Amino acid sequence: MALQLTRMFPTAFRDRRVYRGKEGEKIVLRPATREDAPELTKRLARVVKEGIYLDENPDNLPTHREKRDEIREIHRNKGMYTVVEVEGKIAGAAMLRRGSKGISDHTAKFRTWLVPGYRGMGLGKKLMEYTIDWAHANGLEKINLDVWSSNDRAIQLYKKYGFRVEGRLRRQAILQGQYVDEVFMSLFL
Repeated sequence: MALQLTRMFPTAFRDRRVYRGKEGEKIVLRPATREDAPELTKRLARVVKEGIYLDENPDNLPTHREKRDEIREIHRNKGMYTVVEVEGKIAGAAMLRRGSKGISDHTAKFRTWLVPGYRGMGLGKKLMEYTIDWAHANGLEKINLDVWSSNDRAIQLYKKYGFRVEGRLRRQAILQGQYVDEVFMSLFL
């Protein structure tokens, strides 16, 4: 019965949050809009170009139109696509894509990224808190993610918020000349 009550009566959730950073900068977390697509595409390309955080090919990144369609599709499927802005510029994003309708839509796959120059500002923590609050308010029971084993900072952040390792694919990628594992983690809400 508790499961149904959670889904019937979601908890209150503020989808726009404003903070001040360590240096007084204005930080805003809010749902992504179609108008964000060009800046999101540009910023994502910068992260992918680093070649150490995301498993994507720079030559196959989405166009602005494809990014607009992705934002619309995630929202239409009752998922979350959130941006974090610092002084009006997109510094990163977080997404929750729900599982298959009727089968695994009580779960969601989490993905996040931050642009170089905006890391170490506490934005990852803000995105994580926002994401977990959103998941509670929208009846999710489990959040899943995968992360490279070399990304210690992210793994420690996820563990701090209660994520646990569920498995790993050993030597799944070569980053900067070294084999790394793909680590699968989850949080039961």
